[in-house]
Amino acid sequence: MPSVVTKRYNPQKRQNLTEEFQEEKLKNSIKAAALQAGRDEETVFSLVEDVAGFVIEHLGDREEVDSQEIRELVLGYLKENYPDVYQAWVEYDKTVKGRED
Repeated sequence: MPSVVTKRYNPQKRQNLTEEFQEEKLKNSIKAAALQAGRDEETVFSLVEDVAGFVIEHLGDREEVDSQEIRELVLGYLKENYPDVYQAWVEYDKTVKGRED
């Protein structure tokens, strides 16, 4: 599992460009999208573990990883396996973060 995440520069946030990898932060993001998609609490846990497990497995033992790569892994897996959760994540990105990609 990576220990550092490199973040793309965002002049509005004015943050450091790296931060410690936090598995819980990843899981919370997936959980929020699943709940927003209307998934019930009983199925959310297994969905979160499935998606997070996939991402962490693909990141392997690398020391550092780009946050965009994590995002792409999550979205790709959600789109293929949980399209309703994928759609909730994309809508959040559009409305809250102003992302169009």
